Amino acid sequence: MSEVVFQSPFGEWRITTCMPPLDLAPFIESFWETRGAVGYGYEKLLPSGTAEFMVNLGPPQIILQRPADKKPAMYRHAWLSGIQDAPLLTAPAHGSDTFNTHFVSASLKPEGVCELFGSDAIDTAGRVVDAEDMVGPGIRSLRDRLGEATRSEIRFSALADFLRLQRLTRARPAPFAAVWAMGRTLTMQGNLRVDDLCNELGISRKHLNNIYKVATGLSPKRFARLTRFRSVVDRIRGPAEPWVSIAADKGYFDQAHLIRDFRQFAGETPSAFLKSRGPDGESVNYADLPN
Repeated sequence: MSEVVFQSPFGEWRITTCMPPLDLAPFIESFWETRGAVGYGYEKLLPSGTAEFMVNLGPPQIILQRPADKKPAMYRHAWLSGIQDAPLLTAPAHGSDTFNTHFVSASLKPEGVCELFGSDAIDTAGRVVDAEDMVGPGIRSLRDRLGEATRSEIRFSALADFLRLQRLTRARPAPFAAVWAMGRTLTMQGNLRVDDLCNELGISRKHLNNIYKVATGLSPKRFARLTRFRSVVDRIRGPAEPWVSIAADKGYFDQAHLIRDFRQFAGETPSAFLKSRGPDGESVNYADLPN
């Protein structure tokens, strides 16, 4: 378990992370908890390449923009943010006054939506789904249990128990060929051809596309582009480098190609993101709500 404290003009918060237990590790990247006192108008979250199952122990949140549903919506107790291929805009429901934020969450591998909740990833991709609509009112008991726990490790254990129960009662295996292809894509950081995946698996491009959408909610090509984008986000956490060098190392045709992809997934150019990103390297906070 590890903990990092972040500070910005918008407040202070800490993020505690923990690796999942071995029986859940094939479907979950990590457990994480964030809590602090913050105040902002809205926040932009970059696509992470994972789905996020989030239990909210703080005030309600509003999703201002969802690629699959443009209408804002309020979420109170818990939700599943499916794999996204565009930034999410979120805001506290009560405005920009300082508030205490507290989330306990699991970052799911894309196939975790099938394996833990029995849903095709395409049904949650680009969306945020109220957890009660997925699993019923039992989610409120989980929220109460997490709220009563006194330590992060107890909250993570309770969340793991809940997800084990979902797997026991709802699980539906993700297509093996799609999971294998995703693993290859992640290993290659998105730098491989879809036709090569099809040849290695001995299946058609159409079939791979269909099973990929069940397992990830995205096409193989879109998932590869998202994976490569994520490798750039991780790269720019380190010392400053020329964009032309990063583009070459990450398999882009040129710097302009990198900037076009970054703008599609982050909503702005890499340079603009570097100027405005928060200390966590994953989000941008804004003082006022967007027009």
